[in-house]
Amino acid sequence: MKPKTKIAFAYSNITHNTQGIMSGITEYIRDKGDWDLIIWADSSFESIEFLKERGCRGAFANIQTSMMAQQILKIRMPIIAFSTLQNLLSIPYISADPDQIAQTAYDYFKSKKFTQFAFFGISEARWSMERMESFRRCVEQDGGTLHTFQSSPRPIRSESVPAAKLWIDTILQKGQQPLIDWLRQLPKPIAVLVSNDVLACHLSNVAAEAGLRIPEEIALLGVDDDQAICSLCTPPLSSIAFNFKTAGYEAARLMDDIISGKERMRGQWIRIQPAGVRERGSTDMYALEDEELIKALRYIRSHASQPLQVDDIAEQLCLSKRTLQMKFQRALGRSIHDEIIRAHFELARTLLVETNLPIETIAIRSGFHYTSNMRRAFLEITGMLPHKYRQVHRSHS
Repeated sequence: MKPKTKIAFAYSNITHNTQGIMSGITEYIRDKGDWDLIIWADSSFESIEFLKERGCRGAFANIQTSMMAQQILKIRMPIIAFSTLQNLLSIPYISADPDQIAQTAYDYFKSKKFTQFAFFGISEARWSMERMESFRRCVEQDGGTLHTFQSSPRPIRSESVPAAKLWIDTILQKGQQPLIDWLRQLPKPIAVLVSNDVLACHLSNVAAEAGLRIPEEIALLGVDDDQAICSLCTPPLSSIAFNFKTAGYEAARLMDDIISGKERMRGQWIRIQPAGVRERGSTDMYALEDEELIKALRYIRSHASQPLQVDDIAEQLCLSKRTLQMKFQRALGRSIHDEIIRAHFELARTLLVETNLPIETIAIRSGFHYTSNMRRAFLEITGMLPHKYRQVHRSHS
């Protein structure tokens, strides 16, 4: 019997993100059938060298700095990296597309009628700065100004340091009064995109210390949708979710091609695709002055799983249908019916990506009631039918 190809997964800190990526790699291994995945709790130069000596043909590893990448490349073994802080030369890497993150966040905040925007991240991490610059472009292309917190980058002294620890080191050295001052000086209400969930939870705590209300004054949106972290925040943190599993599958496919000689390492970027915003309490508000309109919008979102009629919403708010229609058109530039369809669509999109439920069941659970209604909405909004949307956004889930 032909021996299996040994592939290492060298990572010392398994996170929500890496668990999703690992599940995609595992699925590829099951599909392929002739790989043997070796779990190794370290990604140092010595460990990668050891794994090669023990017969590993490739490794998925946590490589963060350019210096480390230079060292690893000397081993001459196929490597695919994640959790990168700096440029990794010719090593392929798994990372989210900052432009897609920024556009997802900006579209979401704009749908809530925000006109003031800010970003908070860490200057030591390339991915954080790229997300900031992409978000800045979205805001400035629409005529706005992005408010950012500027901190002096600190040298990275350890290859294995978590990104959030870089920020903690800054706080320990300088204190967090500058961040408190920045938050207090921001125009209100303001929508703040934070580069990841850990930092967003930290910012939430600092905002509370500064006496600022979330989401009424500061609406916070994180990135990664680590539900354990998001639920610990007060209020719970809204976050951009990703298809980590699909990225893991594609990374494993690339590894296979590199090992077989079909491809070579040339800094390929395996993009982690956004799966939309998971809305929680930290963004549960609209930057509007009309309380009746806000109540209507919240009612639509909270009842998106049910068939909704404009008459029902008007009755709930004790308003005439015409008055409510005028409020929507004047403030949002769209009808109540459009908003209802949008709410049904967002729920259906989540169910398509995150579950294996049949299309017919999703149509019922997302309030469309009939599959034909859901098909029509998906064609109008995405240009794709629901089954195609699922295939594109969840190709290996």
